[in-house]
Formats: sequence, C-alpha cells, structure tokens
Amino acid sequence: MKALPFPCIRPAQDRVLEALPQMGDILSGNDALRGAIADGLMLKDPGAAYYVYECSGEPGRVTGVVAICPVGVLTGDDAASADAAAAARTITELKVQPRPVSLAYEASPVMDIILGAAKEGAALYAVTDPTGITHRVWEVKREDAVAAIRAMLDQAPEPALADDPAYAAALTGASQLLADEARAAGTYTGKEPFNFTVAVLFPAAQVAGGAPQVPTGLLTHQISRF
Repeated sequence: MKALPFPCIRPAQDRVLEALPQMGDILSGNDALRGAIADGLMLKDPGAAYYVYECSGEPGRVTGVVAICPVGVLTGDDAASADAAAAARTITELKVQPRPVSLAYEASPVMDIILGAAKEGAALYAVTDPTGITHRVWEVKREDAVAAIRAMLDQAPEPALADDPAYAAALTGASQLLADEARAAGTYTGKEPFNFTVAVLFPAAQVAGGAPQVPTGLLTHQISRF
C-alpha cells in the first residue's frame, strides 16, 4: 500500500477549541480559509508528517494513522449520484479535502508497537466532542519514525473503504474534475496533490462494526492551489 506523509492544513494547537466550532465558516470558501490562516486560527504545516489519530468513547478505543493515498484506493457505486456530484464540486472549489476518509487495512503487530510509541509523547490535540467522544492526535515527523511507519505501510495490502461511500465518491469526483482542468490547460503530470486523498487507516479488526470519522477541519489536505 502506498501511504505517504503530507503537509497538513489544521487548527493552531492552542486555538483548536476555538477553531472546530467555526469549521463550517472556515471551510466555506478560499477567502474564509485564507483569512483563518492569516489570523493564526489555522496553519499550513511547512513539512510532511504522519499523524496518529485515536478516537475513544463508545464502543471503545481505536487508533489509526493519517496519510495520503492514491485516490484510486477509493471505490464505490455512488459516483453518479447528484449529492456526490455536488459535494465533488464543493471540494473542487475549496481545493481542500475537509477531513480524512476512513479506510481499513491489515495492520501488523509491529505497526501497533510503532504507533504506541508515538502516543507516548504529548498529544498535538485532545478534544472531546458534544457526544462525549475524545479525539487525540499526535504528529510524527522525526525521520526515523516516519521511515518506520512508511516501511510498515509499504508492506500492507491495499485498504478497504470504511467510510460513507458517497463521501468517497465525492473525493473521487473532485480529483477527476481537477485532473480534467489540468489536462485542458496542458499542465497535467499525474503527480498533483489532487491525485491523492488524505485517509485515516484503521486496523480492520478494530473497525469491523464501523469506523469513526476524524472531525471536519482537524486534519485537512490541500489538493490544489488557492
């Protein structure tokens, strides 16, 4: 499986509780997002990193790794739905994927150890939503830790969708729309950010009954210039 570290657009660590309730406005358009970045409410990470995401509450605790994967990992039969097409246009106009898509993969015991070690450090975020679910995030950017996670993911088989198929279809549609624009302009290379989707990869055994979703705006992926 190809799953890479990435530069994230996310809330400032000390203002996350201020930012999350405003995400509907912040992600309403490019001007609003630019304003939030200029204000310091949101930030653009200068370098690439993996993120460890933990969701705890009912029915238990699950841990995943957030990375960017080729958009081809997303499959579903909702691509032609009107709702998915409208959502794809919204994402295309924003040029940012608003939250990671949830995927399930066959994790190894070694990966559990690596992610456990990452969680021994201070969390980047620890927020509890109105339903009582706590979301914690750790940033992994140390070179040896990034290499260890990447090596484990390289060995894993392709993941399966564990999210709303309509959301996956919207992400696929947005990627296609941006690719068509680039081809029409004669600038398409195949290496553009819109050819990747940010995903939270959960061990399949932990999400057999359904995967949680990372809160909108907490970890986003810029898919085109704005």
